[in-house]
Amino acid sequence: MGARGRLGARKRRSEAGGARGLLGWYVWGVMGAGAVALVWALRAGELAEVGVWELVLFVGLAGVLDVMVVPMAGGGGVAASFAVLFAGLLVLGPGPTAWVAALAGLWSEGVVRRRPAVRTGFNVSHSVVSLVAAGWVYGAVGGRYGRVELGQWEAGLAVVAAAVVLWVLETGWVAVAVGLERGGRMWRRVAGALVPMLTLDGALASVGLLLALLYQSRQELVGQLSWQGSLFLGAVVVVPCALLYYAYRLQGHLQEVYGQSLRTLGALVEAKVEGGRAGHGERVAKLAAELAERLELPPEQVRQIRYAGYLHDIGKVGVPTALLSRRGRRYRGEPEAVRLHPQVGAEILGPIRFLAPAAEMVRAHHERWDGLGYPEGMKQEQIPTGARLLALANAYVGMTYSALPRLSPTQAIGRLRQASGSRFDPRLVVVLASVLKRSGVGEAEPRGAVEFAIR
Repeated sequence: MGARGRLGARKRRSEAGGARGLLGWYVWGVMGAGAVALVWALRAGELAEVGVWELVLFVGLAGVLDVMVVPMAGGGGVAASFAVLFAGLLVLGPGPTAWVAALAGLWSEGVVRRRPAVRTGFNVSHSVVSLVAAGWVYGAVGGRYGRVELGQWEAGLAVVAAAVVLWVLETGWVAVAVGLERGGRMWRRVAGALVPMLTLDGALASVGLLLALLYQSRQELVGQLSWQGSLFLGAVVVVPCALLYYAYRLQGHLQEVYGQSLRTLGALVEAKVEGGRAGHGERVAKLAAELAERLELPPEQVRQIRYAGYLHDIGKVGVPTALLSRRGRRYRGEPEAVRLHPQVGAEILGPIRFLAPAAEMVRAHHERWDGLGYPEGMKQEQIPTGARLLALANAYVGMTYSALPRLSPTQAIGRLRQASGSRFDPRLVVVLASVLKRSGVGEAEPRGAVEFAIR
């Protein structure tokens, strides 16, 4: 390795080490804040006012539901225990609820999942700090602990304010940790995490409000709170939370099935190409999605880019095989039958509702930055971002995997640089070079004409 390569490697290691160091300080800082909040909760004296069965009810429910974590795209997840903790915040107050979160979290994270102590401590601590902060807001706005009176607008506003603060903080702590670990603009990480969490946290907050109302009416429902009454109230909140958890997990499973089905369909399309190599579409999808994540695009857009990568050549089902088996030809000389395949592919995918964004990317993935592409001659920012990423990934994979002879990654990125500003978006070429550089690919640029595989 040359001097430049050694310096670059040291720089990358230094940047990675710095990010990990900052993440460590952040995690330990949150854990310290959580410890302070728990000590405050003890000194507040509210915990002594909570009955044994009340504590068992809330700790038990939170511990059971804390295991039901719905993973979110881009990292992190939300647990169904959000509903119980929100209810506890309204009827028990922030101090007791902070201890409920701590005990339930230690059980679910440390005992059930057997997660490392630092990770368990971070997850417990950010929940404790969030509950204390949300409880302070609830009281400051005019809410009364132990008595939710939705007939008064001040009380209703306090409930909404506490739910919003809890949603923002619980999501924000994890989003910042993910951002420190993976890099990128922090505000985009946080904003990108808040939006998908809004629906689920809103639904869980509604269930929590229902539990709070039932709890404060427990005398009329179950009389003196005992194990039978605790079981009844527990079932009231566990059942809807479990159904909500199941619905979100089913949605995630269906998305996995969609992805696998689209990969299989893409492989069938590739099998039509005489002499083609299986795996081209999957490699294009993986690289294009990696570039999209590096650009910090929304998770749903990244998913659609991955889908489009699997199926970007589906329009070739209507192209004679003899035309598809050529290698090393320039795009300018392609017959009309080949040049129509992006439009045909978009027409095939368009009627499938969940693939509509991917269909537009497929339609435009042979457009050029200078406007000389096809089928519509779009240029620069007129071309969808996903289509520009697909074009770049398709060319790189074609040169390094499908072409004969294959180019090395260094040679391929050199040719892509030569075509930067004409065929490809210059900014995206830089992003691709950066991603490859992190993988140890050099920057030498070969001389020669710029040619791309027909795939």
